[in-house]
Amino acid sequence: MERKRLHLSQEEFGRLGGVTKTAQWLYESGRNWPTLEYLESLRLNGVDVEFIVTGSRPSKDHLDWVILKNAFLLIQHSFAERTDMKFTAEQLFDAFKSVVDASMGVTRADLLKDNMHESNPLVEKIDE
Repeated sequence: MERKRLHLSQEEFGRLGGVTKTAQWLYESGRNWPTLEYLESLRLNGVDVEFIVTGSRPSKDHLDWVILKNAFLLIQHSFAERTDMKFTAEQLFDAFKSVVDASMGVTRADLLKDNMHESNPLVEKIDE
């Protein structure tokens, strides 16, 4: 379903995961299990691996309070309590957002491109 959502052939999707079209077909037909390296390669190429693994997409309304609490505590400890430097509320929020994004596997698009395979058809979709 994820491959079809991205409008990719088995060969193109397999290439994102570093496998052949045959290996991709074996994964999709349930005749073989994907490796962690395959899933990580897909993730680095912008594929929703959480959906592939769990079969569900997180709701945009869903908040992970543990992640938010830990991100808040990290920012509070690292920046807000410093007496030698002053930060604006906007700077603290930007740092908080960066920590939350990183904990959820979100990568800046400009960094994501550097880590993608050169023949990745999703690169154009990210730029759009």
